[in-house]
Amino acid sequence: MWWSTVTGRLEEAERLDPAAERVGRLVTRLLPPGPVKDALHGRWLGHQLHPLLVALPIGMWSGATLLDLTAGRDGHRAAQRLVGAGVLLVAPTAAAGWADWSELGAFQRPKRVGLVHAAANNLTAIVYAASWLARRRGDHARGRTLALLGATGLGVGGYLGGHLAYSQGVGVDRNADEQKEPREWTDAATAADVPADGLLRIEVAGQQVVLADLSGQLHAMGATCSHYGAPLDQGSVEGECLVCPWHGSRFRLSDGSVARGPATAPQLSYDVRIHGDRVQLRVRA
Repeated sequence: MWWSTVTGRLEEAERLDPAAERVGRLVTRLLPPGPVKDALHGRWLGHQLHPLLVALPIGMWSGATLLDLTAGRDGHRAAQRLVGAGVLLVAPTAAAGWADWSELGAFQRPKRVGLVHAAANNLTAIVYAASWLARRRGDHARGRTLALLGATGLGVGGYLGGHLAYSQGVGVDRNADEQKEPREWTDAATAADVPADGLLRIEVAGQQVVLADLSGQLHAMGATCSHYGAPLDQGSVEGECLVCPWHGSRFRLSDGSVARGPATAPQLSYDVRIHGDRVQLRVRA
């Protein structure tokens, strides 16, 4: 349980905030919102890219350690190649992680843990780079020792990464358990209640829904942002998108798909019709 105590203290470590703020500004300058950052978020995948990339250097380095422990001299060259490949894969993996971390906004607790998670992983990468250099010089015993030390760093970074995902919910679709209801046309609101070119939050069949008026045409989608749970009814309509009030994710009003991150999962979308003076909805197939 001491691991939980350590992460709890990290979450409350306000002394990390100045460093997190400086690093956040740097990451935002290097990775401004746009297509590159969206690609690193994993918008094209429908979920975060970082967890998928993480498996690559871990797999390479774990394979190298297995060869070190079981293959003897015959495995030296292969282990060196695996260590080097893992080091090369650190850059895209870290870039995806920094892209996600930089969009946590005012949520300080996961930002603090994420900063230490990144620091542990960066230190681990340096150790593995040193292992590769030692092997290149022919000092495979030193390279093996450094790789084992690096494996310890992988454990620390992996634990903190798991804490971010499973305890802090970073990168988790906040609507994953949303019920696809109602399936039949269901009365939702009075047409006059929806402000012109504005937003209205309603509940339909137990689901939180936001109605949006776009030049007299009504659209509807889930009211909770998939990225970090923001109330989308407090956002704004810009062009043909609903913009999240917390982190600026853009969802297309036409179908709830993500037009711009940091969100990667779409919003549940609804068909809308006017029946008399009433707005009726049904979930879109």
